[in-house]
Amino acid sequence: MKNLSISLNIILVIAVAFLYYKVYSDKGETISAPISSGEGMSNNAIVFVNSDSLLDEYNYFNTLKENLEKKQDSIDVFLRTRAASLEKEVSDYQNSAAGMSPDQRAATEEKLMAKQQGLMEMKQTMVDQLQEQESVMNDSIHNNLSRYLKEYNKKKNYLYILGYQRGSGILLANDSLDITKEILEGLNAQTK
Repeated sequence: MKNLSISLNIILVIAVAFLYYKVYSDKGETISAPISSGEGMSNNAIVFVNSDSLLDEYNYFNTLKENLEKKQDSIDVFLRTRAASLEKEVSDYQNSAAGMSPDQRAATEEKLMAKQQGLMEMKQTMVDQLQEQESVMNDSIHNNLSRYLKEYNKKKNYLYILGYQRGSGILLANDSLDITKEILEGLNAQTK
């Protein structure tokens, strides 16, 4: 067992020595990056789009967001109206419960509980529909942006177009690599 350990250490020392020799013995030879097939590659092969600015100024996104907010507001108004109506019924019941028979009270309470349960189910259904619409909206925006960036990049031939936003994995980016304004102009021109 001890001989195996010694043998492995000797092999490792020889391998390290060989690698050291290979790395530092290339006198004047430079290692070049692999050549890609991207002839006409832009000097800035990596650029970024500021996602926050893009969403703030992207007309298509703002229109969809506005429509979604209007639907959400109308749902809120509808549900508040229904809830107020139910509260009034409960209040009316509480005021007249003393004059009711036990059977009438039980039937009225059951009816009010069924209405409350129905209202809760309706609210959940509407919230689910709104979330589904938001998901469809996000997919539409993503697909539209991806499609535009693919067409845009056919002319520019960038290696990467990154998305930058505060708190993302990119901590610092040179402003000369920011193509947000150019992308926004193209996207907004499409939606006119």
